[in-house]
Amino acid sequence: MKLLHATCTPAKANIAAQPDELAIVATAGVIHDLGNLIQIASSAINIIARTPNMPALHAGPMLERAKSCLEHAGALVHQNIGVVRDRLVEDQRSSVAKCLSEVAALVEALGDHGLSLHVKVEPGLPNVECDAIGLRRAVLNLIFNARDAIQGIGTVRVEARAIWHGLVPAGVAISVVDEGVGMTPATIARVFEPFFTTKSERRGGLGLSTVARLVRDAGGEIAVESEPGIGTTVTLRLPALAAPAEAGLRIPEELRS
Repeated sequence: MKLLHATCTPAKANIAAQPDELAIVATAGVIHDLGNLIQIASSAINIIARTPNMPALHAGPMLERAKSCLEHAGALVHQNIGVVRDRLVEDQRSSVAKCLSEVAALVEALGDHGLSLHVKVEPGLPNVECDAIGLRRAVLNLIFNARDAIQGIGTVRVEARAIWHGLVPAGVAISVVDEGVGMTPATIARVFEPFFTTKSERRGGLGLSTVARLVRDAGGEIAVESEPGIGTTVTLRLPALAAPAEAGLRIPEELRS
């Protein structure tokens, strides 16, 4: 059964839009992502508040995750008001393994027992050429979208693997997979539009457009495959930096001479 798909690549980045419109979309995207982070921190704090006798062994890590969420939110604010402008060049380097570990910890802090998050990371992935804050935002957005698609009950898988060009790792593919409601052809056609949403309450609509913008800015691409009633896979393909993150980078057997 063939999946419906949509792809957004760097070549499609030159979308006709006025500077004011781009600024509005960017600002709305930041607010949207701050809302995600605040929701996670609030959930963790509420769990502790509802369980006054929670052992320190459990309460401590949960508070650390709430604190981490708020620190991510603060970093996002500082990045967007230019406080760390002088550090932007240094920040264009991200460890995918570290990012997914941090995101998994944040999702755990939600205390959402209906959601099961499975993360699989290929060993020795190269660093990718995009800022770490943006990459966390992107993956968290995709997980929240997947959670909505499965209506909060089920499994969301996150998988990361190297993209090879001959014997050289050219990038990293990060896929977020759900077995939720899927999308119709009409939805697929508009999936990257800012403010487009299928939610009945008309909130949201910024997750995928924000992710697509980050990926385009990093010189990568985002692909969406979906089928109604089957589920959705969103894959980010990001370029690798020249040197691998770990010396133990494994070359797949099929690529060896």
